[in-house]
Amino acid sequence: MHDRPLSASEKPPAPGTWRRVVRLFMPHRPAICFVVLLVVAYSALNAAVPLLTQLVFDRALFGAGGPDLPLLALIAGLAAATACAVGVVDLGQTWVSARVAQQVVHALRVELFGRLQRMSLAFFAATRGGEIQSRLASDTAQIEHAVKDTLPSTLSGVIGFVAAAGAMVALSPLLAGAALILAPIVVWVASRSGRALKNLSEVSQRSRAQLSSIVAERLCLGAVILARVHGRSADEATRFAAESQRLIRLGVRSGLVAQGVLSAGHVFFVLTPYLVFVAAGLSDGITPGTLVAFTVLQARLYQPLWQLLHISTEFRSAQGAFERVFDYLDMEPEPGPDPRPDPALGPGALAVREATFRYAAGEQDRPALDGVNLTLPAGSTTLVVGPSGSGKTTLGHLLAGLHAPTEGSVRIDGAKIGRPSPGQVCIATQESFLFQGSIADNLRYAAPDATADDLVRACRLTRIHERIMALPDGYDSLVGERGALLSGGERQRIALARALLADASVLVLDEATSALDPMTELEVVEAILAERAGRTTVMITHRFGVFESFDTVVALDEGRVAEHGDRLDLLGDRHGWYARMVRAQTGAA
Repeated sequence: MHDRPLSASEKPPAPGTWRRVVRLFMPHRPAICFVVLLVVAYSALNAAVPLLTQLVFDRALFGAGGPDLPLLALIAGLAAATACAVGVVDLGQTWVSARVAQQVVHALRVELFGRLQRMSLAFFAATRGGEIQSRLASDTAQIEHAVKDTLPSTLSGVIGFVAAAGAMVALSPLLAGAALILAPIVVWVASRSGRALKNLSEVSQRSRAQLSSIVAERLCLGAVILARVHGRSADEATRFAAESQRLIRLGVRSGLVAQGVLSAGHVFFVLTPYLVFVAAGLSDGITPGTLVAFTVLQARLYQPLWQLLHISTEFRSAQGAFERVFDYLDMEPEPGPDPRPDPALGPGALAVREATFRYAAGEQDRPALDGVNLTLPAGSTTLVVGPSGSGKTTLGHLLAGLHAPTEGSVRIDGAKIGRPSPGQVCIATQESFLFQGSIADNLRYAAPDATADDLVRACRLTRIHERIMALPDGYDSLVGERGALLSGGERQRIALARALLADASVLVLDEATSALDPMTELEVVEAILAERAGRTTVMITHRFGVFESFDTVVALDEGRVAEHGDRLDLLGDRHGWYARMVRAQTGAA
C-alpha cells in the first residue's frame, strides 16, 4: 500500500488499462450495442452512395438507348432518401453516445472524488494540491473527450473503413488491392509513434499539474502577501513562465510526433489514386462507372482511415489519462466514518492506552507520541499543555480519530476508534477553515438543520454575534476565499460556533482560540465550558495560565505524559512542570 502515486518512471506498465476501461462501459451494454448498430447503418448507407453513382454512369447516363431520365430521377430520389437517413442515423448515434459518455465519466469522476476524500491526512500533506486537481479536472476532462468523441469516432472509422473496403472488393478485387497496398505501412508508422505520444502525454500532464500547483499555491492571498513582503513577485512570475515554456516545448514535440503519423497518411492518400489508375489501365473490363464509383469509394475509405490516424494520437493521450486516474483509484484509502452514526451516543469517556504515533512508517526519529496512557472521564474538562513539539496537536488528532495510533489504542466509551466519529467527537483547530460562501452556510456545515436561532445562540456564546450583525448582510455576509474577508479572531470564533452546533459528546479545541486576545479568549472558553457542562471538553493551548475552570491537566513533553492529574493538585507542587509554567505565564510568585 502506498499513499503517494508513482511517477511514470517508477510504475510498471499497465497492460490491463483498456480492460478496465471496457469494464466501465459494461453497465451500458444495451446502449453501446445500439450505437454499434447505428454506426453500421451509417457506414452501410454511406457505402451505398458510390454504388448509386455507378448506376448513374453505366445505366442512367451512358447505358443503351441514351440517357434514361426516369431512372436518373429514381436514383436521385434514392440518393436524397439515403442522405436523409444518414443524417437521422448520425444524429441518433451522437445523442446515445453523448449520454453514455457523460454517464461513464460522471461515475468515474464521482468515484475518484469519493476515493480522494477518504485518503489519509498524510496523503494530502505529501501531495501538491495542483496534482490532485489535475487528476480530478484535467485528466477526467481528457477522458470525457475520449469517451464522448474518440470512442464513437473509432467505431465509425473502423466500420466505415470495413464497409468502404468491402464495397471496393465487390466492385473490383484488383483495384481494391491496389488501393489498400500501402495501408499496412501507415498502420505500422502509427503504432510506432503511439508509445512516444503516450510518454509525451504523461510528461505534459505532470507539467500541467505543476503549473496548476503554482497557480493554486502562489496566487492565494497569503502567498501573494509573502511574495510582496519579501520582494519575490518577479521570481514567482519567472518560475511560472519557465514551467509554461516547458509545457510549450512538450506541446511542440507532441504535435511533431502526431503530424508524422498524419504525414504518412497524406502520402498514402496522394499515391493511392494513381496506383488505382495504373491497375485499371493494366486490366480489362473496368467500365467508366466502376472507376468513378471506385474513386468515390476511395474518398469514403480515406475519411475513416484519416479519422483513425487522428484518433490513434488521441487514444495514446487518453490511455495516459486513464492510467493516472486508475493510479489514484488503486490507492488504499482510510476507512471512512459511519455515514449513520448511532443516535444513542455515549457520555464521552476517553481512554488512551499505550498510544504511540509516527507520521511516517519506519521513521527512525523520536515518535510524535510515545506510550501515552490517559483516562479522561465522561463530562470532564481537560487542559492539554506542553512546549512546542511535545505532541499536543498529535494527541488531539488521535482523540478526534483523524489518525489511528501506530501502536496502542484510543477508545471512547469503551469502543476503539481510529477514524472520525461524527456526533461523538468534534475538533476545532487553530487553522479555522471557512468555505467560500456566507457565514450561515459555514455554520450550518456542522448542522444542516440548524435554525436561525440556533446560529445566533452559538455565535453569542463565542462572542461573534454582534460583529456579524454589524456586517451589511448579517449572517448572509460572504466570508471570501478561506474567510479572507474576516480577521483571524473572527474566523476562529465562527469556527468555534460551528463546532458547538455539532453538539458532539467530546469537543477537542486545538489552539482554537489562539487568535483571540486574552480577555476575549477567557470569556469564550468559560462560555463554552458552561454550555457544555456534563460533556467532555479537551482544550490544547499554550496560554493556560489564566484558565481555572478545567478540572484536569495533561502536560506533555517530548511525546510523553510528564504530568497528569487534578489542576489544583498540580498547582500545589511548586516544583512541578505545570506549576512552574503557570508562574512563568502569570508572573505569580
